[in-house]
Amino acid sequence: MKPDSQDGLRWTDITYDIPLARKQRKAAIAAAASAASPNDADSAEKGVSSDLKTGQKDGAGPTLKPGDRRILNNISGHVARGEMLAILGASGAGKTTLQSILSARLGPVGTLQGSVTFDGKPRDKETWKRSTAFVEQEDVLIGELTVEETIRFAARLRLPNRAYTRAQKDERADHVLDMVRLNAAAQTPIGSGTTRGVSGGERKRVSIACELVTEPALLMLDEPTSGLDSFSSFQICQNLRSITKAQNISTLLTIHQPSFAVFCLADRVMLLARGGVFYDGPPGEEAAEYFASLGYVPGEGVNPADYYLELVSNLERNEEGEARTTRLLDAWQEQLKKGPILPKNGKTGGAKPPIPAPVGQDGSAASAPLDATQSPASDETRVLAKDAPPPAKESADTDTDADADADAENGPGSGARTPAQQEKSELIVQSYATWPLSWPEELAILLQRSMLQQLRNRELWIGTQAQSIVLLIVIGLAFLRLGLTSSDVLARIGALFVIPTNASFAVLFPIISIFPLQRQVMLRERSAGVYRISAFYFSKVFTEIPAQLVQRALFYIVVYWMIGFQPSRFGVWIAINFLQVACSVALGLFIGSISPSLNVANIIAPLINVLFLLFAPTLLPNPPPWFVWIRYISPLTYSVMALIQNEMRGLKFQCNGEPQCYSTGEAVISSYNVGTFTIAECAGFLFAITFVLLLLGYLGLRFIAKPRFRYTSNNK
Repeated sequence: MKPDSQDGLRWTDITYDIPLARKQRKAAIAAAASAASPNDADSAEKGVSSDLKTGQKDGAGPTLKPGDRRILNNISGHVARGEMLAILGASGAGKTTLQSILSARLGPVGTLQGSVTFDGKPRDKETWKRSTAFVEQEDVLIGELTVEETIRFAARLRLPNRAYTRAQKDERADHVLDMVRLNAAAQTPIGSGTTRGVSGGERKRVSIACELVTEPALLMLDEPTSGLDSFSSFQICQNLRSITKAQNISTLLTIHQPSFAVFCLADRVMLLARGGVFYDGPPGEEAAEYFASLGYVPGEGVNPADYYLELVSNLERNEEGEARTTRLLDAWQEQLKKGPILPKNGKTGGAKPPIPAPVGQDGSAASAPLDATQSPASDETRVLAKDAPPPAKESADTDTDADADADAENGPGSGARTPAQQEKSELIVQSYATWPLSWPEELAILLQRSMLQQLRNRELWIGTQAQSIVLLIVIGLAFLRLGLTSSDVLARIGALFVIPTNASFAVLFPIISIFPLQRQVMLRERSAGVYRISAFYFSKVFTEIPAQLVQRALFYIVVYWMIGFQPSRFGVWIAINFLQVACSVALGLFIGSISPSLNVANIIAPLINVLFLLFAPTLLPNPPPWFVWIRYISPLTYSVMALIQNEMRGLKFQCNGEPQCYSTGEAVISSYNVGTFTIAECAGFLFAITFVLLLLGYLGLRFIAKPRFRYTSNNK
């Protein structure tokens, strides 16, 4: 690939500034305003930490406004088709920010300048999120699904029906499963923090596979080796390299502290410091020669990747380290005037990982301009060279044998396509501007996935049933076989209050955790334009409400007959309690949708529930006027009213001379002021509250948990 080729991702003069904290900003603006000359300005700048300067010299980059901090300064680069670029830098160097800009996932804060193109064209806001793939640092997956199911659901949701049948989608998923070498783990559950599943490296490959099902032209990965051991990191990057060549895609990844074996798998590396580039080129011999020309040579047994980054890390924050970083940034600007550093063989392709020179017998590395640490990868690289799995078969992704033959003829990464494959690719490209599936199709697939997740959550099912059985025994025995004496009136009222109150707590708290715990899955898929948020939301509604009704049904049936309520009123009893359960689910979904975390949801839920409980009719029959509105928005109000009316009407109690005795159930209804609305009206209010809460939950999920995209000014 020629360096001036327009194929792939290209960015030009990317500059990004953010405002300083309020106190620092005021001080910086005041210092700039009081500066009477350039010398005075330089003097004022001395109070600003050097990490706020980014090597901006000789007019390179836009002028930095007073009170702002420069994160990235005038960065340009590219990653061609069939090429893997690794961006490296110490913490705070700007690698994650640069990737966020290139993927259009940068937050709204700050000033962004520069341009980004792909295949020579500005990024299209309507198609970008579906035409590219982004693998986040955290592997956000559904633990109850198997590896194969996870990838198949990704294919069924992301691939358009106009281009793929159900069988072809599953075939594509199986092909990607083979591509990332996960066949052996296909039937293994993903697992979670409490259940065993696949290994960390396998989880990462599942995340990559979910993005590859759409045959993206660009693949971005945020620190894919984070949290993995050296061997797993090597396997991941070797696999990525094979896929990059076979699929002729552009691959860009950020890496933190790679081993030399991983470092050399990239076709090119871009090294960042203080928001600027101090090297962009092949990672092997070419990089070594460039840094040697500047007087920087790693000692024997030292990982060059670590060494290059330590040159600019300056952990001691001394002037010598600052000067060295500035020199390296300036030296690269001079190198760019001469031209880019190209591979010596004239082809793209990462260098084969060489075996690092052995460490001396005394355990020390050879002297170097920087006090570099000994590489922990010296022995490890030898092991990798011996034990690393063979490279993936470098053939283009095909659906037919004819396609495979075409790639074999044209070479790996040639991108050759048969007419049928080309037509399918065009259909996929056309679908980028629209949703891949219709709303009912999205809902059907998401419902299936959500039901599998619900049914396989054994801990939740066992815990819920155990809770129901314990409460059934306690409440049933506490109110066992109530009679019709005057003392039983209060007991009946208590039972009719406790049972819906129990549902409001027992149902609410498991539900509020759904969206906070699954928010990252939803955001990842929503950021990729996989489905409409309404389809995801109602898949949860249509899963959770029936599941809760099934889990609570046994409790309501058995406790009714244990207490001895009127047999002829059982149908209304079940209906009202089921409406209360549905209302509690809706309330839980609403709280979960507006809560940024589970901790926040756990604070909001008890507060709301206690307010509803406090103003229930049986506890406070006549609330103060300023709190009356709480009673009428509380589901418990209508549940308790309906249940008391249903049970009390038609009952006659035995009065044995007690001064306060209710002879009829109607007298109880009147005394407790629970006859304001009929049973039908109470049911209608419960249904209306459920509907409103579900609507508010949807709006909260749609607008509060909305992913943000930000493009450079040249993008349409």
